[in-house]
Amino acid sequence: MSKELYKINTDKGTPIVQIDDFMNMRGIKHGFTTRIGGVSKGIYKSLNMGFYLGDEKENVMENYRRVGRAMDIDIERMSCPNQVHKSEVLVVTEEDAGDGITRELSHFEIDAQITNVKNIPLIVYAADCVPILMADPVSRVIGTVHAGWRGTVQGIAAKTVNKMMEVYGCLPENIHAIIGPSIGPDNYEVDQTVIDEIFNCPFIDMSSENISYTDIFSESDESRKDKLVCCYSGSFIRENMPDQYLGVTQPNKGAVYELFRTVRFRNKYMLNLWNLNELILINAGLKMSHVHQTQLCTMKNHDMFFSHRYTNGKRGLNAGIISLC
Repeated sequence: MSKELYKINTDKGTPIVQIDDFMNMRGIKHGFTTRIGGVSKGIYKSLNMGFYLGDEKENVMENYRRVGRAMDIDIERMSCPNQVHKSEVLVVTEEDAGDGITRELSHFEIDAQITNVKNIPLIVYAADCVPILMADPVSRVIGTVHAGWRGTVQGIAAKTVNKMMEVYGCLPENIHAIIGPSIGPDNYEVDQTVIDEIFNCPFIDMSSENISYTDIFSESDESRKDKLVCCYSGSFIRENMPDQYLGVTQPNKGAVYELFRTVRFRNKYMLNLWNLNELILINAGLKMSHVHQTQLCTMKNHDMFFSHRYTNGKRGLNAGIISLC
């Protein structure tokens, strides 16, 4: 798994989190916002990117203008759809420029976007969920993905890769992805319902021969053993795997991904959404060297990012943005 380090670019005032791999791509601008450098007040302080949370609209617009200057993008041409934790992918055309920011929102229940149109920035919102940016520098196609646990187990990341292939003829081995700031594996506690959905995800193989269980001991009680659950990439196809599934790229077991660990005394699990989404992307055909994790936990770094869990929902929104130029 890639351990690429992020950079925080403050050259133009507003901090923007970036990755070298994407910075080195010709004609692609990208970044993730923090909560620093804006004008919003109260629970939205200060760089809130969400229009529909109760913040003053003019403050949010000023935040966008500051991000636009920092990234050198035209925010008035941005595509800003409504996200709902599903797995619909929007193909953005010239007609969608400015949708949801300079005119009334017209795209609802959209959690991923792709386009090959220049100068239409795509945005993904998050405040613990996983924001993913994608770019194919060969076909000149970009995408954004909003992957909460529901979207993740529905395979929204893989579905976006498939849509890039279907619409634009992209090859998965040419697609690069960044898994942006979001809640990390030390802070994302989930229940059995979520784990059951992971085992049913059609884009990974959770059959017994493809997963491993490792005993881990509590720091306070070494007699209590929890389990670390891992899954191998790109090795097996289930009988019910979709026809378009392209993830079997290795003849033997691939890289091992730590997905979750048990917390027996609470009957809970600590889920690694970063690794789960990376595994899905690798199974969709991306090269491991093309998938990057910022490994910035929004809950741990709540002073730097908005976190839904830390604030019990009283917060603004972070954003991931990518644009062709």
